Amino acid sequence: MNTLVKKYRFSLIIGIIALALLSVSQFSKLTINPSFDDYIPTNVGNRAYLNQLDSIFGGSEKIMLILTKDSNIINQQTYDRMVRLSEELQKLDGVENCLSLIDVIDIKLEDGITELAPIIDKIPTEPKALKELKQKIRSNKIGQRFVASDFSATAIIITKSNESEDGVLIPAIQEVIEQTPGQEKIYIGGLSYIRHAIKSYIKKDLFTLLPAALILMVFMLYFSFREWKGVLLPFAIVILSILFSFGFMALMGWEISLISVLLPIMLIAIANDYSIHLINAYQEKLAVSPQLSMKAIAAEIYRELRKPIVITALTTIGGMLGLLSHQMKPAAQLGVLASVGIGLALLMSLFLVPVLLTFYQKPNTIPAENKKPLLIDKILNRFAFWVTSYPKSVIASFLGIALISTAGLFLLKVDTNVESYFIGKSDIRQGIELVNEKFGGSQYISLLFEGDVLSPETLTRLENYTKQIEQLPEAGHVISPSTFFKELSKGMYTPEEVGYLALPASKAEAEQSLEIFTMGGYEDQIAQFIDYNYEHTRILVSLNDGSNQAGKLLLKSLHQITQNDPQLVCIAGPGLSKIQIADMVIEGQVASLLLALAIIFVLLSIIFKSFAAGAKGSLPLVVSTLYLFGMMGFVNIHLDIVTALLSSIMIGVGIDYTIHFLWRYKTEYAVSHNSKIAITQTLKTTGKGIVFNAFSVIVGFSALIFSSFAPLRFFGLLVVISIFSCLISALLLIPALITITKPKFLESNVN
Repeated sequence: MNTLVKKYRFSLIIGIIALALLSVSQFSKLTINPSFDDYIPTNVGNRAYLNQLDSIFGGSEKIMLILTKDSNIINQQTYDRMVRLSEELQKLDGVENCLSLIDVIDIKLEDGITELAPIIDKIPTEPKALKELKQKIRSNKIGQRFVASDFSATAIIITKSNESEDGVLIPAIQEVIEQTPGQEKIYIGGLSYIRHAIKSYIKKDLFTLLPAALILMVFMLYFSFREWKGVLLPFAIVILSILFSFGFMALMGWEISLISVLLPIMLIAIANDYSIHLINAYQEKLAVSPQLSMKAIAAEIYRELRKPIVITALTTIGGMLGLLSHQMKPAAQLGVLASVGIGLALLMSLFLVPVLLTFYQKPNTIPAENKKPLLIDKILNRFAFWVTSYPKSVIASFLGIALISTAGLFLLKVDTNVESYFIGKSDIRQGIELVNEKFGGSQYISLLFEGDVLSPETLTRLENYTKQIEQLPEAGHVISPSTFFKELSKGMYTPEEVGYLALPASKAEAEQSLEIFTMGGYEDQIAQFIDYNYEHTRILVSLNDGSNQAGKLLLKSLHQITQNDPQLVCIAGPGLSKIQIADMVIEGQVASLLLALAIIFVLLSIIFKSFAAGAKGSLPLVVSTLYLFGMMGFVNIHLDIVTALLSSIMIGVGIDYTIHFLWRYKTEYAVSHNSKIAITQTLKTTGKGIVFNAFSVIVGFSALIFSSFAPLRFFGLLVVISIFSCLISALLLIPALITITKPKFLESNVN
């Protein structure tokens, strides 16, 4: 350190600045990817089935425009606007088809001739005629899909092509809406629109959460150290680590996802930990040995803290690398990026912070009352009294909390529904609610069948399936080939004939019906359900509730209804991807938790050369994990793609407090040979650094309460709770265990 300070301190600073500029130069390569389907391997499960569906029927995703009005939605102005909207939307690149109430066909047999006409060509002004029109729409199975049962809203349903990009198509749709004004309020629903909104919200979060977290960190650091060098040095480390991590992300070609929003917040909360301990040690040295020069103090704090800081950084990185066990790519990438940022923060803290300290002049006065907050002293002294006087009671309290928390684990649920990510009464939230409540949802599931799909036997079986599915509480609209054929029968038979509202009696009759419908110009509607070769068909079912629970119940029922059907190829849909992601969340959560704990156990055992150290040092993490997930179960906070990252982050960060305590205790015991004195002295000295460290993490993550996403807000709250739990465990549970067990790995090698 002396050589670095004397000869190379300017070279070090210049080199770091150059590396920072190089990282910033890579930022232009960064892109945002809001798609959750990309979390799933392309050749596995629902995503593979979706690719098969799309190859047969084209796009599977629907975008819904919901037109609402205070008065009756069936009026001439709304109808005219709907016509204009449909015409313009159909012209857009990326729109396979655009269907609305104006496309619903009224089919009838007049004088032996099949007539196909729109169910609406004009809106009647007479109340009686208007009532009859509404009844006609209500009795038409296809028409029901486009109008709310109370006629308060109507829908335009767009099928998005597979090649179209959300960022191009959604703004184009919004532009069409703006250029087609009217009195109706229009909401947009569908996964494509949700993804587009998520992308804009990610940008918003990155530009709001980062400054908020930095401001909170500045206040916390100044309150803790009461001098600006205690603010500026950790601040510099954090900014540099963020720049380096995002530069590395760009270099690797990785995309920014919802999970990636956590990266800068994590680094703000964690990357300053090591410099905080150095600043705390600097102030301690200055108060005890005011005669030392700044260069001497820099060398001393480097010598005394380099080992515990390296150890805590390695354990934190170990916890973060537990995320590599996730099948979700963004989660694994976050583990790598956070590890890179933390590793660079470690190096800069060890070398850059002491070097920068040497540029400061030593303060003339060191008022102890300003440097050591009285409240913290009182709390830590009280902790020392409790753990040395009543260690068994302290341990029993922790075990009791852990036991109660275990019951909450059985209440913990997993929900990866993106519809629940939006907060309050924003337009997107209201659009989601309207689509689900009045139009049976925008997330569709397809039951794909192949073979002789126009045979009477197949169509009859599909009709039976349709009737059973319509009775399921989770099913919204159900559209199947039998729905179309029954409507088409109106054009071939009179109401008095047997074939009216019946399925075709033969394959030839089915083909004839389809030809009539195609000749009428409505082949796009048929193509959604039956392919051109008549080899594949599907039943479309919408989810009226986008939650995982509803999706799982519906999927289970669909499998039971179609059990042993030899023609069933698969059951798939964009709305089912979340269920596959949920399974990945559970597997990733368990795997990352076990991997992180294993890494921490091994590192602690190596550091202190004792398996007992690994076991006892890991105990606070186990207790905190039980408490965290138990509490989530009790208060009904779900595991999702964001909260599934909690355990690795909590373990990686929380273990630092235990290591700093154990390291200082071993030093103090070597001096006093008395565990009570060593615990008390450790809490008075390193205890302050641990508290400052923990509160820097808590303050950093608390910025997430300003996020646009519900999962990130919950994540911020849960991190605060989990880190506080780890802090209390390190300051109470660990010293209480030491008091009772007097571990040899801490009291050995003492003269």
